[in-house]
Amino acid sequence: MTVLSLSNVQFSCASKSILEKVSLEVFGGDWLAIAGRNGSGKSTLLRLMADLIKPTSGNIYLDGERFEDIKNIQQKLSIMSQRSQATEEMNVVELVKLGRYPYLSSWQFNLSNEDLNYVDEAIEFAGLNDLRYRSIGSLSGGERQRAFIALSLAQNTSVLLFDEPTNHLDIVAQYQILQLLKKLSSQGKLIITVLHDLNHIAKYCDKIALLNNGCLNGFGSIIEQFSSTALSLTFGIEVKVESLNGRLYAEY
Repeated sequence: MTVLSLSNVQFSCASKSILEKVSLEVFGGDWLAIAGRNGSGKSTLLRLMADLIKPTSGNIYLDGERFEDIKNIQQKLSIMSQRSQATEEMNVVELVKLGRYPYLSSWQFNLSNEDLNYVDEAIEFAGLNDLRYRSIGSLSGGERQRAFIALSLAQNTSVLLFDEPTNHLDIVAQYQILQLLKKLSSQGKLIITVLHDLNHIAKYCDKIALLNNGCLNGFGSIIEQFSSTALSLTFGIEVKVESLNGRLYAEY
């Protein structure tokens, strides 16, 4: 089973502390939500977990191995960020093919049949078969997000990280994206997302990491950490959590 763990991870930039001694552990099949106010360090934590930036101190491990000791880590981790971009003229298939590039040898120029199968399966999973030759620039916001999810899927990693995957989407597109991610976690993938909607977190996620000013206010299962006290402390406003028909809801 996939295990991603952080031990006393700190990150500073220009002598300013961004994250302080963050320790947590998540497993394949988990969906971890990272939540907190703007500027609390959410995206920084996600980027550290994706090996896009390095900790100032502390260690991050994947299956017991330190990130810096893992060869071809892009074959194990994939990230879709708020800044995910593609050439507007690129079509969906061309975009999703990028997910196979971490597997190409230095002398290899073309994708193998196995690579192309991963591309086709990712496009089908994301429900984009009818749009596979549409340009990225012609897609709706939700379709574009699903195309980038397909790109991550084609990379065939055990850990998938997403920075605000439902941002700026209508409720139908949000539902489609969240359902896709839930299906992935049910298949054993480790899903880690930065999310703002607390009720989406309560409905879909298994675990939550609560950040406040770079410090981990709380980490654990939704049942343990999704409480009025923990959320009010994290966000600095009164948040009331209630249970209705077995589901938690947050009001603020």
